Amino acid sequence: MIKQQKNLNTPLERKGYQIRPIIKQPESVAIIGGGIAAACVAYALTQKNIKVTLYCKDKEIAQGASSNHVGALFPLIHQQVDDISLFYQQAFWHALKCYKDLHSKGFVFSHDWCGLLEISYKTALEKRQKIFEQTNPWSKELITSINAEQASLLAGITLEHGGLFMPSAGWIAPGELVQQLFNAAQQTQQLSIKNQVNITALNQQDDKSWQLTTSKGTINEKVVIFCGGAESIKLNIIDELPLSSVRGQITNMATNEQIKNLSTVICHKGYLTPAHQQQHCIGATFEKDSFDIVATDAGDQYNLTMLEKCLPKLVSWREQDVTSSKARLRCMTPDHLPVVGAMPDIAQHKSNYAHLAKDKNWRYQEPAPVIKNLYVLTGLGARGLCTAPLLADILTADLTGGEYPVGRHELFNLSPNRFVIRDIIRRKYL
Repeated sequence: MIKQQKNLNTPLERKGYQIRPIIKQPESVAIIGGGIAAACVAYALTQKNIKVTLYCKDKEIAQGASSNHVGALFPLIHQQVDDISLFYQQAFWHALKCYKDLHSKGFVFSHDWCGLLEISYKTALEKRQKIFEQTNPWSKELITSINAEQASLLAGITLEHGGLFMPSAGWIAPGELVQQLFNAAQQTQQLSIKNQVNITALNQQDDKSWQLTTSKGTINEKVVIFCGGAESIKLNIIDELPLSSVRGQITNMATNEQIKNLSTVICHKGYLTPAHQQQHCIGATFEKDSFDIVATDAGDQYNLTMLEKCLPKLVSWREQDVTSSKARLRCMTPDHLPVVGAMPDIAQHKSNYAHLAKDKNWRYQEPAPVIKNLYVLTGLGARGLCTAPLLADILTADLTGGEYPVGRHELFNLSPNRFVIRDIIRRKYL
């Protein structure tokens, strides 16, 4: 039976479509996925004594974007305080605490909180940096303006430009992190991982449970959480959300005398990481609506050219210095915010809230209609490391009735039904 959460919903609720329903805390759930999103959800739910069965389509976990050699952990910050920046800075601090706590418990993974420099390599970015200096919209603990001399000292190499420095940011080996999150979840005896199980269809039964059509036959589960990436967005029901795939190829480069002392992550149009296991990571390409995960020489050349164009003569790398490359898919949303919560019943939304097309301020008290026992956490784009822990805790609150780590406004900005509500208001369905 669906109930409403007292900490968010009041009798005078005017926007019922923002009410997030929760089910009575389930004894068990099924997660579809195998990357950072799935790992954080499994970790969070097993801490609440919820039994989790994870279905991963690959032979091993963390074979999507989470398989990259190195990933940068930093928030998306604009020069003005807006909803996107507020979310990402909160998610960043939440993730940093989660990962530090995990590491302190003995679940060790390669990382370095070495800071990250958004280098002002062109005039437009220098102007942006000056605006930051004048307005000071964010705390210096999060981001601060530095000149070229300061940047060179922090980076351990000579740089011709200053920029905006995030002292608490850094890099992580994503595959190791994902494995340790799963290890911590398995230590509770509440997690079972099923590899090489590809979910091809979701079918809801009369009792509102789910039958999963898989590469290994049909499986029945009461509650399903979709944490798949872009390669899975064509799955039925999930395909009703406006998700898209963007291909990104990264290139790993052998270190050398010029660059071996680099001691902070540098972001330009792309990024450059310090050496990990004698390799630096550069990237990344950005190819919309592609599902191709085959790395190409052209992708490597793009990354090398982009680095040289933005930071000329910083390091003399050639194609023979490439040690490996990898192409993976980013799952994107139209508004650049991820998606977390109960899967909306799109057709019922169009019917129930039709009057919003005439008056966007029309008062509705009835809560959002959802497809029962189906939840989603996806659309993390290129910032899964930053956002997954906070999103996992939001989803945990959905399932357990616990306190949310963000407010009502932020919750709706992340809700899966925000797109259909906006489309109704924009009169898309008339």
